[in-house]
Amino acid sequence: MIMREFFKRLKHYPYVFPLLLLAGVIIYFFGIAHIYSELHNRRSGVIPWMVDSWNPRNDLLHGFAVPFLFIAFIMASWKTMRKQPLAPSWVGLIPLGIGVLLFIVSVRVIQPRVALIGWPFIVFGACYFVCGWKVARYILFPAFFWYFAIPVPGLQQATNGLQVIVTKSCYEVGSLMGMDLALSGNNIASATGKWNELNIAEGCSGIRSIMALVMISAIYAYFTQKKVWKMAFLFVCALPLALVANFFRIFTIIILAEFGFSEFAAGVYHDWAGLLFFFPIALAGLFLLDRLLNWQINKKEVRIRVAGANESN
Repeated sequence: MIMREFFKRLKHYPYVFPLLLLAGVIIYFFGIAHIYSELHNRRSGVIPWMVDSWNPRNDLLHGFAVPFLFIAFIMASWKTMRKQPLAPSWVGLIPLGIGVLLFIVSVRVIQPRVALIGWPFIVFGACYFVCGWKVARYILFPAFFWYFAIPVPGLQQATNGLQVIVTKSCYEVGSLMGMDLALSGNNIASATGKWNELNIAEGCSGIRSIMALVMISAIYAYFTQKKVWKMAFLFVCALPLALVANFFRIFTIIILAEFGFSEFAAGVYHDWAGLLFFFPIALAGLFLLDRLLNWQINKKEVRIRVAGANESN
């Protein structure tokens, strides 16, 4: 009786069964099938390999948030998605085929990262094929948001470059302000010996904060901007904003050390400076760019509100 009732209701939602079938195939090949042998010297699937990469060593702890954010994005658009007419389209086979091709290539070269690059194409393509573009367009951003959960090769090398940029910038600006500083590699010290040298380590490069800010900027741009070029602009600006905010974070540590609070600066203040300076400055810059991009629209809205208030009075 239960199964009969289930299939009766299923007739009213014809897209559910194909989606469940595709989801089952995807779950098997990405999560259950043991294809690769790179995880602790034993065979594993794509998803276990990805989850194992979410560790401090790869600066990818934010990967654990991506699945929950993916679900949150779908839930936020669910009411609108349900109202869209279903129009299955063969066009969906194009991104779906790209994702499948990348998966096959990943198996041949034994590189799960290639399969993960194709993962969003499979999710988006499957929805496009079964439900059509009007539904699939709400899946596009959540699907490709998974890229934030993929370990990026060379991220540690990029960290070294950021260390150099931050160290030299702090040294040059400090010297221009009259500070007697000595620079040695990634170490900055007082040339007069007032305080011990500060090492701009990998953590001080801000790579973790930068990745977090890039994620936040992507979400902010997606939900606040209506035009694609504005979304892309805000997303691209996340990196320079992060570099500027990280510079102020490190530079304030040097200033406190110059004023005789070197132990406090290198200890408690260093640990909390990210919350005090990095994110407030970066997010304020992101909000300011948003206001500049949409100043004409905002100006028009203000005029409408003022006109409405005058009419009501």
